[in-house]
Amino acid sequence: MGRQDVAGMVRSAREALTIGSEELALEQIRALAPVWKDVSPTEAVDLLERAATFGDAPIMQALYESFGEFVYESWALALALRCANEDTARFLLDRGVDLLDNVRPPTMFRALLPNEATFTRFALTRQSPTLFLNPMDPTVSTEVFEPFRGRANEHLAGSAYERKTDLRATCDLVAQLAAEGCFDAVVFDDLFRAAMVRAWHALRHEGEHDERTAETCLAFGARMLEMYHMHGQGDQYLRRILGSLIVPKVHPRIVEFVCDEAPDVFLERLSALKWLQNDVELVAQMVPHLEPASEELNGRLLLVLAKAGRMAELGRLADWSDTLTAANVDAAMLAASEAGHAQAAAWLLAHRPRGGKPATADADENGLAGLDDLDDLLL
Repeated sequence: MGRQDVAGMVRSAREALTIGSEELALEQIRALAPVWKDVSPTEAVDLLERAATFGDAPIMQALYESFGEFVYESWALALALRCANEDTARFLLDRGVDLLDNVRPPTMFRALLPNEATFTRFALTRQSPTLFLNPMDPTVSTEVFEPFRGRANEHLAGSAYERKTDLRATCDLVAQLAAEGCFDAVVFDDLFRAAMVRAWHALRHEGEHDERTAETCLAFGARMLEMYHMHGQGDQYLRRILGSLIVPKVHPRIVEFVCDEAPDVFLERLSALKWLQNDVELVAQMVPHLEPASEELNGRLLLVLAKAGRMAELGRLADWSDTLTAANVDAAMLAASEAGHAQAAAWLLAHRPRGGKPATADADENGLAGLDDLDDLLL
């Protein structure tokens, strides 16, 4: 059979998959079994990806029976999850498909493969040395939470995909599969990362906020974090992902989510980031969503609020454990006094624990001048 005839058969199978005709798709796929070696690896993977998007388990089974193996399967799984196509997603997972796998050379025949990026679409994979280095960098998991946009890299052959997606259904399916232990720790973390970044981008541009998308992804993130805390899913990298979402000009809703789910992560970032310490409005807005952490982290928050004279927020910290210690209060009083906030300094003095001498250092680590006498705070 000539190459032209095989190309026509592949095209017919591709079209049958796209229009969702199971009977016709099965017929066309099975017809390719005798000539599967004449189908390029790229065309074969395209058929797999289309089947994951538009087909079901019987179609997927027919493809594997006709082709034996595929050099790349991860993108197919991502598309199955994107489309909330549970049948095909479970089929691939049952075969051990890894969402972050690399391209594999064929073992049943010899074939020249294009650059790996043709299949991965330049997304990071499990073997990428920069995986998780910058949480904003896309991985194959990123594609799970994206809609079809008609981009050239979404399909390997034939026409572009045209299918509506339901992000809520996608999140529900991924969360269910995660709860069943279908993903290892690396993939679990990366799916969480991808959803959080999608939420971050949905609120990024003023006047173009997609709050529905953001809330859907944040609700999914909360479910994943519950699995992490309650059932040991994922690993500690989830905390780093949360911290990495706090960047200059971030939408307060994202920061609020971090504070609600991991308040100590926010306090750690507050201690480390000068720009965040200077964004007093954002910090003050987050106080109702926080709870005590370590004495050092609590002290940093106290210092920031005192320096800005934020009385209402200081009042919220009155009952916090490991917060109004002598060392923390002294540093905060010095900061309030230096900034001219006598009311805040007086409040702190009133809440200073008894015993021990007030600090009179010439300066603390932030260059705040010391006081010869704490009575000066009331002047």
